Amino acid sequence: MSDAALVPEGMRRLQLKSVDDEDMTLVSHRALEESRRKVMVSSFPQLSEGSAVAIVARSPNGDLREFVATTKGDGYDLVTGSCQITFEDLTPSDCIEYCFPEAPSDWHMAQVSREALETYRGMKFEAWKQMLQKPTCEAQFRRMLQLGCVSELYDPQLFPTPKAFQAQYQVTDDRTGKLISLPHPVKELRVWSCSKQSYEVIDTKLTGAPSQAEKDAWWKSFVDTLRGEHGDEYISGLLSGK
Repeated sequence: MSDAALVPEGMRRLQLKSVDDEDMTLVSHRALEESRRKVMVSSFPQLSEGSAVAIVARSPNGDLREFVATTKGDGYDLVTGSCQITFEDLTPSDCIEYCFPEAPSDWHMAQVSREALETYRGMKFEAWKQMLQKPTCEAQFRRMLQLGCVSELYDPQLFPTPKAFQAQYQVTDDRTGKLISLPHPVKELRVWSCSKQSYEVIDTKLTGAPSQAEKDAWWKSFVDTLRGEHGDEYISGLLSGK
């Protein structure tokens, strides 16, 4: 719906700002798609009740941005969040959506921008390797060896594991009794494109990680290095669950 005469007065009063904090002009609005609302609720629980609208606005330089607002009678409240990495303001439509291999049709939303995610992926592969090279405890070392090579994006804060799968990605520290979260790689990532009014797929691969074709050979070589450091019998025992 784009006819300016049909824009409700309460919607006209909303302050629509660009990422550079510039005033934006309302271009169109529509009821938020139910399938998208269900995903957004995972990060914006205020969308779980009532109705919501998607509002497209244009900045002075022509960039489009989509906002989401809840409706209360004749009034509208913008739904806003904050990037967990950069702390910049985000609309739900700016946020990344993700799913896990165990439930590929069950999408969740993370309050993180696409730009921040691109800078973040560069450090996660080395962080995973460090967890294997300098494990906190034997339980962690054993389970990570059994899980194998992690080459896709993961983060327990950005992409928390659903309760149904947490037992597979948690171990108890042998010494302290504390729970340790293990890397749980996502299967897919996507973000809503305001200009295309459809989803764009985001690459899940970590910077520096082997490709799918190279993954098995890379992992064998990496484990062989660990065997040389810790002993073949010890590593074989951990891999077998001992």
